[in-house]
Amino acid sequence: MLKLILLLTPVYVTLFWALVLIFDRSRKHSPKIFLGKFMSVAFIIYLSHFFYFTGQYEIYLYLDSIYTMASLSVYPLYYIYVRMLTVDSGFSPSVHLKYLALPAAVFLLHLTGYLIMDKSDAIYYLSTVLPGVYPGQYITGYMKIIYNLFRIVFIFQAIIYLYMNYRLISSHNEKLQELYSNIERRNLDWVQFFNFSLAITSVSSVLAVLIGRDMFAASEIHLAVPSVIFSLMLFIIGLLGNTQREVYTEQQNPAEMTVKENPPDRLDKMMEDLFEKRLIFKDTDLKIWDVCNMLGTNRTYVSRIINNYYGRNFCNHVNFYRVEYAKKLIRQNRGLTNQEVAELSGFGSVNSLYRAFTSIENKTVGEFRKTPSS
Repeated sequence: MLKLILLLTPVYVTLFWALVLIFDRSRKHSPKIFLGKFMSVAFIIYLSHFFYFTGQYEIYLYLDSIYTMASLSVYPLYYIYVRMLTVDSGFSPSVHLKYLALPAAVFLLHLTGYLIMDKSDAIYYLSTVLPGVYPGQYITGYMKIIYNLFRIVFIFQAIIYLYMNYRLISSHNEKLQELYSNIERRNLDWVQFFNFSLAITSVSSVLAVLIGRDMFAASEIHLAVPSVIFSLMLFIIGLLGNTQREVYTEQQNPAEMTVKENPPDRLDKMMEDLFEKRLIFKDTDLKIWDVCNMLGTNRTYVSRIINNYYGRNFCNHVNFYRVEYAKKLIRQNRGLTNQEVAELSGFGSVNSLYRAFTSIENKTVGEFRKTPSS
């Protein structure tokens, strides 16, 4: 009974999230729907595990090649999902199918072996050659070679794609700070946690691949560890993906153009007036394009002024003025709560105030309140 529970738990988790995400009522959130397809692939993997580890080889032999393709597709599919959250507006066969080329090639090599074998050879391969009880010969030996190739490709993809995801998410979050003053609802720090969760799952998966299936088939205790880890991590991944509400796509300003000249001198003073006199930083969702429109110029000039003259990115530049205004409010009225200070200063939340204040002032809001000068 325990073995069945351990085997079926990740099956139920992945099926649940596949249905929730694919049949999301909004039907407008393409990355979320794609994550549902990712969960569908994971469902195939763990359903195949169920049949293999319960010894139902006559059923599993029809799933083994699909299982191979699904296992090798997990990391490319996850990478495509992250691309859809950051740099791609949606799924594109011409852009994304290349990431599935290697899994498809191994799948065809694996399927070829099954097409050549008869049913008795296939069951012999699954029950004795694959667990390492007897060495394979001829076609079963070929299948064992393909299985070892599968293990190599799986480990290679786990390392490469997790690194690529980390770089993609980090680059995305850095870019947001050049465009938005409030990145709290737009950054993908939660996806970085998603990446961390998948990394833990990956380490477990790689160890499982290196150890082989036979050890897990022989012991419920050994089976419990990957089952608990996979189920928990996949549930977290599904939960985080389901709460994603906004997909970042960079806006384009018609006035924006690539220029090599330095910004006109007048723009420095005009921008200073916008922040110090018009207090535009109090707009919680101020974007760099808003500043461009107010100045009647392009984003390249605005970015150069902020980056070169002030030595900041756009987000930090706006938060600098917000923190200065927050300090002024605290000095004038100590009775204001931090929540009220955050709202009046243009921060999207009190947590944003805390983070910006600590980063800029090297002290917390509470510490600032206690200083005599405040």
